[in-house]
Amino acid sequence: MRLLYIGTAILLTLASGCSNHQYKTYSGNIDDPSILILDLSNGTADAPVIYFDTMQYRDLGVPFHRLLLAVQVDGKALPNAGRHSLMNFSGYQALRLPPGKHTLEWCWVSMNKLGTGGGMCGLGANGIELEAGKRYLATWSAATSIKGPPQREQMEIRVTSYVLDRDTKVQVYP
Repeated sequence: MRLLYIGTAILLTLASGCSNHQYKTYSGNIDDPSILILDLSNGTADAPVIYFDTMQYRDLGVPFHRLLLAVQVDGKALPNAGRHSLMNFSGYQALRLPPGKHTLEWCWVSMNKLGTGGGMCGLGANGIELEAGKRYLATWSAATSIKGPPQREQMEIRVTSYVLDRDTKVQVYP
């Protein structure tokens, strides 16, 4: 009987090891056709679209979902967007905007299948010029370090975000 429990535990571990973790209903891939594009272009023809990067990966076998979520455009909060608690974020993975200069704010979120994670808001682009017909990608790089004395070590994640022209991969902001 004990062998059955061990076998079941191993099978469940392997099965969960093959799955991804998806935070809420947000897509794990920006090319997913189900990504909702919030249209703020007022019907502007050839309006630019900015996507907010998302990725799924594993670290020590634990599935993670890291993503950016748009929360503000030109100083106005987007509907139901923002940080609601320590581990509850909401926002948009893509925006369609009229061409021209915009100020955008987004949150960086990191959640894992174990139910832990967090994020930070206040990242963004101030006065970014978005051109008609273009597609953009807000993305990030992250560096992790351990801070503090051995008894109170804390992991610190430093996030730097920037915007790329999605088609040419050229950095357009900052």
